[in-house]
Amino acid sequence: MQGRADISRDLLQRLEDSLESFTSAERAIANFILTNRGGIAFETANSIATKLQVSPVTVGRFSRKMGYRHFKDLKAGLRTTMSGVPWLVGDQVTEFVGTRGESNHSQRSLELELAGIIEIYAMAESDGWKQIVALLAHSRHVHVAGFQTERGVAATLAHLLQYAREGVSIVDTSAGNYHEVFAGDPADRCLVLVDMRRYSEQSYDLAARASREDIPVVMITDKFCDWIRKFTNHVIAAPTEVELFWSSQVALSCVVNLLVNDVIGTLGKTVEKRLDRLSELYQAYTGHIGSPAVRKPGRS
Repeated sequence: MQGRADISRDLLQRLEDSLESFTSAERAIANFILTNRGGIAFETANSIATKLQVSPVTVGRFSRKMGYRHFKDLKAGLRTTMSGVPWLVGDQVTEFVGTRGESNHSQRSLELELAGIIEIYAMAESDGWKQIVALLAHSRHVHVAGFQTERGVAATLAHLLQYAREGVSIVDTSAGNYHEVFAGDPADRCLVLVDMRRYSEQSYDLAARASREDIPVVMITDKFCDWIRKFTNHVIAAPTEVELFWSSQVALSCVVNLLVNDVIGTLGKTVEKRLDRLSELYQAYTGHIGSPAVRKPGRS
């Protein structure tokens, strides 16, 4: 019989290998574990059941199917095979907020958001992240589309990338035909989607068509998007669940900051030249506070 250590060691790989054979509920649980490896330290069977809209019994049954007595046992197994940093930070933050009065939603959200930032920084060291950075740095055209409350995150990513390189555009979702993505030559371009549940049908349709036309898709999303991997492996699943009314976009903003920073590092000195040129243009047409006055073009 396979030992506990062996079961723990290959759990993540077995989850990845079995995604297609799982039931829909099992696939949702497996996807959550795979994309929330750091945040698992803060989860219970009940919290996962609530987030995934399944029963705690289903979570327990899934844990036993994977070779564990219950979810707590599965989580302990993960702790022995992964970096202890998320658990350590979780303990430190719990101690910190414990000295500041009784627990409340804000304190719990602080724990979750700090853990999420740490998870994103760890993710930025992965091979998958580096592949995404290469796409954003070297694709001739980078199209960025965001939907619902996440469209602001998409716009921030696009605007910052436009300072670093040419060929970056925000997809015109109001036109309804996405001609800038699909009407031209699909070669040497990529599509970045930013969306969280409940996911827009536009996200799904754009990902599906881009996949059919061999346009690489990068998806920046939450922990629950179990359909995107049908179309791409370039997925950044950020922890967004906190105990506030809205899902938090703190981790998404961290993703944007680190991606742009890594793209700039990849492009090197060409970014400095572009920033100098943009600064010159801005000063000529608009101006910065405290900078010497510059005669505007066309004015006497």
